[in-house]
Amino acid sequence: MQVRNSYTRLLVTDLKACFTFYRDILEFKVIVDATQEGYAEFAAGDMKLAISQRQEMAEIIGSARLPLHAECQDRAVLVFVVADVETVCHELKQKGIKFTREPMSNPSYDLKTAYIRDPDGNLIGIYQYMI
Repeated sequence: MQVRNSYTRLLVTDLKACFTFYRDILEFKVIVDATQEGYAEFAAGDMKLAISQRQEMAEIIGSARLPLHAECQDRAVLVFVVADVETVCHELKQKGIKFTREPMSNPSYDLKTAYIRDPDGNLIGIYQYMI
C-alpha cells in the first residue's frame, strides 16, 4: 500500500471549544472553518490537523451505541516539536492552560517535553530536541 501524509483528525465532543483552543490558544492557522457543519482544519507546522464531531463518525462506523467515556489510559498523543519548550509553556500558562506534566528533561531521548490536554481531553506533547 502506498500512502502519503494527509492529515490527522481528532474526533471531539465539543467542537466549538476545541476549535477555539487550536485557533486561539495554540494559534494554528484555520484552513477550513465549517464548524456549523461539524468540521474544521488547521495548519499545524508542516501538517494539517482536522477536528470533527465524534458522534458523526460513531454513526458512520456503527459505534454510536457504545459508551462515550470509559476510564482508561491514553491511546494517542499529538506531538508538536518547538524550538524552546520553556518559552512555549510560559506562553500557554499566560493563556490559562493547565499542564498534565510540566516541562521535564528526558536525557534517554535527548528531549525536553511537556504535556497538556485540549478541551476534549486529547493529550498533546510539546517537544524540544536537546541536541
